[in-house]
Amino acid sequence: MRSNDPEAWNDLTCLLQEKLWKMLKDAVQSKPNIDVVKLHKSEGVVLRNSKYRQKTRSFRIKEYFYGIANDLAPHSNVVNFSDVSVFRIGSGHQAPRSALPIGAEPVADPTRLVAVNISTDMVHTVLAVSYAKEPDGIISSNVAGFIHVTDVDIQRKKLTYIAPCPGDLPSRLLIASSLTWYEQA
Repeated sequence: MRSNDPEAWNDLTCLLQEKLWKMLKDAVQSKPNIDVVKLHKSEGVVLRNSKYRQKTRSFRIKEYFYGIANDLAPHSNVVNFSDVSVFRIGSGHQAPRSALPIGAEPVADPTRLVAVNISTDMVHTVLAVSYAKEPDGIISSNVAGFIHVTDVDIQRKKLTYIAPCPGDLPSRLLIASSLTWYEQA
């Protein structure tokens, strides 16, 4: 960092990602006030395999809903489809620059808000609850917490979820991701 002023923090840092470092370096070459810094791995750092990371992630989600000592009980709630709106941030996968015609710029916007239709595919997903009042504010708003979708009844248009605390959600705007959790007894 070149300054204590957060406004002046214009360094991007990459660790162990040569390809990402090169891509970022190329992407910001036209911006004179941004530097991309490549850091080397600190001694003692151990890479975790995907199975270990998946198991740890599942454990942390369980801990979020049930507590560290498994002494909490999440609350199950049911809402009508019309009472909530689900969005995904980003427009999905984007072709790499190398696959685009020469001089073409990618059109995918990583901050684009996309409405998601509620379907049975949402069962077992973890959704974030946004504090935003309107969809336009989702990107810049904080997240109140997370819910876990346990059932989607298409015929009755009802969504069943568990939350770490009782009561209504602080907002009707939910954020979907690819994070799923299969609760084990």
